[in-house]
Amino acid sequence: EAELAALQTAFDEYIASSRELEDELDAELAKMQDKLGESSAANATLAAQIEEMTPQLSSLEKALSDAKAELSKEREMRRSAELTQDEAEAKARELEGTVTKLREENDDAIEQLAFREEELEEVRLELEVERERYEAELEEARSDVSPPPPPPLSLPEAD
Repeated sequence: EAELAALQTAFDEYIASSRELEDELDAELAKMQDKLGESSAANATLAAQIEEMTPQLSSLEKALSDAKAELSKEREMRRSAELTQDEAEAKARELEGTVTKLREENDDAIEQLAFREEELEEVRLELEVERERYEAELEEARSDVSPPPPPPLSLPEAD
């Protein structure tokens, strides 16, 4: 009987410790269920926030895509404008060279024209002197040939 009483005591202690352990586990389970409930609520809140942010994120992604496309377009326009400017500057340099060359040619032509005008004036003066000399010789020859001198001849002046 003592053995049976010892077994009964051991069994009662086992049952008591099992109940304590079960109570502790129930308390731990209740805490974990509370935490799970809180975590589920937090997850639901975060899921709702993500749901709310999805359209904003999509909008921001579209705006970013649009901005990148605009940047690419503006870069291409800038490259095109730079190329056009380079071509215009090259054309301007070419035209400046042509203008300089034409000015030099014009200056040379003016100088030659002035020189030719001086030569022409010298030839006119020489012709005038020659004409006067020939008129004088002709007058002298007429006076030697004929007794009364006729009126002097008027030759048209050469221009």
